[in-house]
Amino acid sequence: MKRANAYVLKQLLTLFGFFALILVLIYWVNRAVSLFDQLIADGQSIFIFLEFTSLTLPWIIQMVTPAAGFAAVVYVVHRLSIDSELVILQTSGRSNCQIATPVWIFALCVTLITLVLYNVLVPISQSRLQQRQTEVAENVTARLLTEGAFLKPNENITFYLKSISNDGQLESVFLNSTIDPKRNVTYSATKAFLVRSDIGPQLVLIDGLVQSLDIKTQRLTVTRFNDFVVNIGQLITPSDKIGFNASNFTSVQLLKFLRGAKVLPGSISLQQIRLILHTRITAPLLSIFGVLLGYAVLISSGFSRFGIWKHVLLAVLSLSVLKIFEGICIDYVGREKNAVWVLYMPLIFGFLCTYAILFTGDKPWRTSEGSTI
Repeated sequence: MKRANAYVLKQLLTLFGFFALILVLIYWVNRAVSLFDQLIADGQSIFIFLEFTSLTLPWIIQMVTPAAGFAAVVYVVHRLSIDSELVILQTSGRSNCQIATPVWIFALCVTLITLVLYNVLVPISQSRLQQRQTEVAENVTARLLTEGAFLKPNENITFYLKSISNDGQLESVFLNSTIDPKRNVTYSATKAFLVRSDIGPQLVLIDGLVQSLDIKTQRLTVTRFNDFVVNIGQLITPSDKIGFNASNFTSVQLLKFLRGAKVLPGSISLQQIRLILHTRITAPLLSIFGVLLGYAVLISSGFSRFGIWKHVLLAVLSLSVLKIFEGICIDYVGREKNAVWVLYMPLIFGFLCTYAILFTGDKPWRTSEGSTI
C-alpha cells in the first residue's frame, strides 16, 4: 500500500507543478504586458521591467497555488477512475479514507507552500516592489528638473519651471493636471521645492494659485495659497501601492508591532493588523478543504465507463460555493471589525462538507447498478 500511496502522491505533485506553471505563466504574461507598457512609456530600461515582473511572481504563485492543487486532485482522481486504477484500490479492501492518505499529504504540502507565501515571501516581495516603485517615481520626477521647457511625463501632466537656483529652489513653476476627466487643474507658484517623503516625491509650492476648471459647467475656481503640497510622484506614476501598508510586512513583524516591540511606518491600526494575520492563517488552511472537497466529490461517484464528468462539474461547483462563502465572511469581518472569528467559519463549513461526503459515505465499492463486489 505504501507503493500505491507513493504512486498517487507522485502523480498529484507532478500535475500540481504542471497546472501551477500554466496558471503562473497566464497571470504573469497578463501582468507583464501592463507593466511593460507603463515602464517603457516612462523611459525605464528592460532590467527595471524584469525586476518588477519578478517581484510580482510570489503574489501570482500565491494566487494560483490553491487552484492548481484543486485541479491536480480532480485530474488525477478522474484519470485513476478512467484507467480503472481507482477500482483496483477500492476492491483491495481499502476505504475511501485510506485511499485519501496521499491526498491528505498533498493537501498539507499545498497548505505549507501557501502559508510560506502568505506570511513571508509575498510581504517581502511587495515591500521591495513598493520601494522600487518609489525610487522609479523619484527618478521620473528628477527628469522634470529641466529649465525653460514644457515637459509631459505622461499624457495627463504638463510641467514647466523657469530656472533652478543654486540652493535647489525652483523658480516660476507651472503644473497642469487632467487626470480627473471632470476637472482641469492648474498649479502655479513663484517658487517651489522638491522633497522626499514616505509616500514618494512631493512638490511644495510657495505663494501661488490653484485654478480648477469644471469641464461640464465651464466654471473656473481660483484659490490663492501661501504654501501647498502636491504628491507629484503619485501624479506622474499613479499606483495604489504607493505608501506603507500592513500587507507589506511579514507576520513576524506584525506580531512584534502588536506586542509593542517595533513601530512600523504609516497609520496602521491594530484591527487592520489582526485582520491581516488571521487572514494569513485561514486562507492557506482553506486550501486543505479545497483539495479534500474535490477528492471527496469524485471518489463518491463510483465507477462508470462514460467517465465522471458530472462529478467533476459538481466538484468545481462545490469549490465555488466554498469560495463564495469565504468572500461573504471576509466582507462581513470588513464591516464588523470585532468579528474576526467569522473568518474561521469557511474552515468549519469545508470540514463539514468533506465529512458529509467522504466519511459518512465510506462503504464497500458498488457498481453503478448497485450490486456489491
